[in-house]
Amino acid sequence: MKHSQLPEEDPVFEKPSKSEIKRRLEARQTLAEEISKLTPDKWKQMPIPERLLEGLQETAQVRSHGGIRRHIQFLGKIMGTFSEEEVQAMKQALIKIVGVNRASKMKI
Repeated sequence: MKHSQLPEEDPVFEKPSKSEIKRRLEARQTLAEEISKLTPDKWKQMPIPERLLEGLQETAQVRSHGGIRRHIQFLGKIMGTFSEEEVQAMKQALIKIVGVNRASKMKI
């Protein structure tokens, strides 16, 4: 007789699926895009790490449509290196700055 293991019996940590990782990174990229639309004065009110701040400052120099798209992807890549707590802190600060109504219309 075979004994099947139930999921509760196996305490092995499951890593997130590729789809979950992709959704998480796309959400961070969207957050970076929304932050990049703010003025530099508002960036100072947010807990933005130095690496991302440098990338945001370069955003004003990018003019072409394809360049803007690639730059937003670059900002998303930088955001992917941050912890969940750092990302949540930036998200909450963005909501506080733009207001709940406008934030609800964003894709963050």
